[in-house]
Amino acid sequence: MIFVDRQSGVPVYEQIVKAFEKEIILGLLKPDTLIPSVRTLSTTLSINPNTVQKAYLELERRNITYSVPGVGRFVSSEGAAILKREAAKEEEMLREAVTHLKRADYSEEQLVEMVRKIFREERDVNSSNVSFSCILRII
Repeated sequence: MIFVDRQSGVPVYEQIVKAFEKEIILGLLKPDTLIPSVRTLSTTLSINPNTVQKAYLELERRNITYSVPGVGRFVSSEGAAILKREAAKEEEMLREAVTHLKRADYSEEQLVEMVRKIFREERDVNSSNVSFSCILRII
């Protein structure tokens, strides 16, 4: 089930993308599973259909889903693998940042405090998502 939090500061279309990604990674949405139509999801969530369309186009652009004209949108057979590869790349970026900072003599406690500071800063600007690029900017 997909929920959106209009108060989070995260764009609704991004929340929809993340919700589908999570369900795919967890195996709740299997390859070739039909996902709700734009109209159905927009009605269910009481949001503009253009917002759902934007999320769906992002998922399709990344080959997480695919469309069959006149039928609907489906989870691609490579969806979970693509998401896992993306997560691995993000983890590698974080690993490189931590390695760099450790070589600069930062302690684990200092690194953890840096990450907490970034989360606080991001939260203060009404965003609940911290990207790895935010962490990398401290290098």
